[in-house]
Amino acid sequence: MPDPRADDLRAPAVLAALADLGLGRIDVLDEIGSTNEHLTAAVTRRTRGPGPDRPWTDLSLVATGHQSAGRGRLDRVWTTEPGTALTFSVLLRPAGEDGRPLPTRHFPWLTLLMAAAVVEALDGLAGAGARIKWPNDVLVDGRKVAGLLAGLVLDEEAPPAVVLGTGINVSQDRLPVDTATSVRRATGRDVERAAVLQAVLGAFVPLYRRLCADPVAATRPGGPLRERITERMGTLGRSVRAELPGAGAPVTGTAAGLGAHGGLLVRGADGVQREVTAGDVVHLRPAPGGPGWA
Repeated sequence: MPDPRADDLRAPAVLAALADLGLGRIDVLDEIGSTNEHLTAAVTRRTRGPGPDRPWTDLSLVATGHQSAGRGRLDRVWTTEPGTALTFSVLLRPAGEDGRPLPTRHFPWLTLLMAAAVVEALDGLAGAGARIKWPNDVLVDGRKVAGLLAGLVLDEEAPPAVVLGTGINVSQDRLPVDTATSVRRATGRDVERAAVLQAVLGAFVPLYRRLCADPVAATRPGGPLRERITERMGTLGRSVRAELPGAGAPVTGTAAGLGAHGGLLVRGADGVQREVTAGDVVHLRPAPGGPGWA
C-alpha cells in the first residue's frame, strides 16, 4: 500500500536541495522491498525511466517512504515501519578528476565516509552523540541507530560501481530489539526524514568528491578523510571480537586503527596486529557511561 508520508521526501524544495548537491537521477518511491536491490537491478538492466534523459549517473539516488524487505550484512533482515525511518541507496561511480575510474581497492572507504556523514548529520540535527561502529553501523549510546550496506555492481560496458544503502531509525518509539534505537528515542527530538536525508548527503558528497580527487592522500595516515572517520569512530581503542566470514576463528584484541584501505587493525594479547577486512565486530568493553555491549 503506498505510503503518503513519502511525500515529505518529494517536496519540490527537498528535491531542489538534493539536486543542488550535484546528485544524478533522483527517484523517491512510496514503497519498495529493498532500495539496494531496486537500484542494482535498475542499473544492470540499464533502466532509464520514462525518458532518455534520465540515465543512472554517478550519485543517483533512490529513496523510499517504506522499505519492506531490506537486507543488511550477513543477509540480516532490515525493514522499516512506514513513515518512521529513512531508507535510501546511492549509486557511486568513483572517478578521478581526469575521468579515470578509481581502483576498487579504495571502495571500502565509501561505506566509512557515509557512516561519518550520518554521524555528522545526526549530531548537527539532534545532538545525538553518534559514533561509527566498524564497518557499517552507527550507534547512539551503544545502540544501533543506522546501518549501511554496500554492493559492487559489475557491468561489462562500464567500470565497477557501488550501490551504497543506508537505513536510519528516525522516529520509532518502539524497536524489536533492545540493541537498537531511533533518533527520537535517543534524543527526545523529532526531526524530519527529509532534513536527515539532506543533511546526510550534504555531508557525504564533499567527502566523496575529495576521495575521488586523491584517494591516497585523503586516506593515508594523517590524511583528512582518514582523520574525519577516526574522530567519529567508537570502535577504536575498544576490546573487540571480529567474527570472520566462513569458518575462520574469531579475531580478538584491541581495535588499534584503520588499515590502508579501511580495514580494522586488531592488536592481539601477543602484540601481533592483524587487519580484518570483513567481519562482524562485537564491542567487548563498554564505553564509559555506555549501556553495555554494542
